[in-house]
Amino acid sequence: MELSYSNTINVPQGFAFDRATDFERFEKEGFGNLAPFEPRNDIKAPEIGARWRTAAEFQGRPRRFSLQLLELEDPGTMVLGNKSEKYDVEARFAFTAAGDEITEFTFSLNAKAQSITGKLILQTIQLARARIVKSMQLDFDAMGKRMEAAYQAER
Repeated sequence: MELSYSNTINVPQGFAFDRATDFERFEKEGFGNLAPFEPRNDIKAPEIGARWRTAAEFQGRPRRFSLQLLELEDPGTMVLGNKSEKYDVEARFAFTAAGDEITEFTFSLNAKAQSITGKLILQTIQLARARIVKSMQLDFDAMGKRMEAAYQAER
């Protein structure tokens, strides 16, 4: 299963990347529809290998899952994922400078089932794809607007 999103954010690339990789804030507040990130190992972000537990509501129930920081290339790319016996998920966040104060943001999610249970989970998600895409678009549009507002407030 693949999902993607792209948007233009009217802030410098470095500013957008710094806001999107504010791991301390995620640990306290969460990110989008995700609950706060609970650290799960001794490795602290921004070090590769940092792990968290978080949750998101799906079909009316909170669903818990783990995330790991797989890649971090300042100021352009962050990859979070979960590789388990059930599924292999990779979420790539890319920030590309399109001008002094313009950043092209792209997000791509790639999920592959590694077991029958994983296939069932992904099939259930696939059935709700339109709702998930709409929610993702709203979350990322709001993220861009918050970045723009924060940038304007700092100027």
